[in-house]
Amino acid sequence: MRALRLGTSWGGLVSGPLAWAISTQLNYALVPWQCNRQVPVVLPVALVLMVFSLLGGVLSWQAKRQGGAAFKPERTRSTERFIADLGMLSALLFALVIVIQGSAALILDECLR
Repeated sequence: MRALRLGTSWGGLVSGPLAWAISTQLNYALVPWQCNRQVPVVLPVALVLMVFSLLGGVLSWQAKRQGGAAFKPERTRSTERFIADLGMLSALLFALVIVIQGSAALILDECLR
């Protein structure tokens, strides 16, 4: 619970790649199912995983905003800020990749072979 309140600097570094990996695997697995049932699921799944990636970025942002604990040495605080910046950018990048991959469902027919 403390991590949600204060944030974690590495949140975006974990959530972004994890959401992208899940999205990529689900895209391959769900397209045949979507073709057979004619129920669009690829785009909603992509949007949910985009939000998951961005939530990790929010955790990194909260950690950067907190500035680290008061009793940490300066070197550790600067490292935490760098990891938080990297986490925010990573989460944003992977959210963008997930949306681009998911938007293919708007253009391509799922039954196209």
